Amino acid sequence: MFWEKKCKSCNSKADSKWLFCPNCGITLKELKEPVVSRQVDNGSHQLDKVMEMKIPRFMLKPPLKAKGVSITITADDMSTPRINVQTYGEHRHHENKKDEKPVRIPKVTEEPETTVQRVNNKQIITLNLPDVKSLEDIEIKQLHQSVEIKAFAGDKAYFKLIPTPSHATVNNEFKDGVLKIEVMK
Repeated sequence: MFWEKKCKSCNSKADSKWLFCPNCGITLKELKEPVVSRQVDNGSHQLDKVMEMKIPRFMLKPPLKAKGVSITITADDMSTPRINVQTYGEHRHHENKKDEKPVRIPKVTEEPETTVQRVNNKQIITLNLPDVKSLEDIEIKQLHQSVEIKAFAGDKAYFKLIPTPSHATVNNEFKDGVLKIEVMK
């Protein structure tokens, strides 16, 4: 045919619906006008064309999908404004987490009296926490190389950071205002 579409790089036939040439892989976005005549190119001329175009052979990143929120506020004379909120794309709705404990903000923070005993491969740490009622009022977090202890007693808080070996197992027991922590290597 006289008005057929061809790849500018390798001169092979190309469909207008294709994004890439099936023969050489060059993008065909520039093939909007039909090729009028056949070009006879040798191998070096084809290579020069590819280098001139400087187009990547494959698109590595997929096209971005737009997502977000559109807010439109319109008002006529002497009327209340109309507010239109639209979401588009993959918009996630965030829900408030109601199960979280309220954050306690104490008036006074103290470091509790602490004694440390070493028995074989165990380390027994005893913390004196007066006015703390139960284990529910104590937060124990095992970090990489330490144990963080927070205890709450009314308007008073106790805080202690105890260094421990990494990958140690920690057991605890609370009775009569005394917290015992057993760290095993």
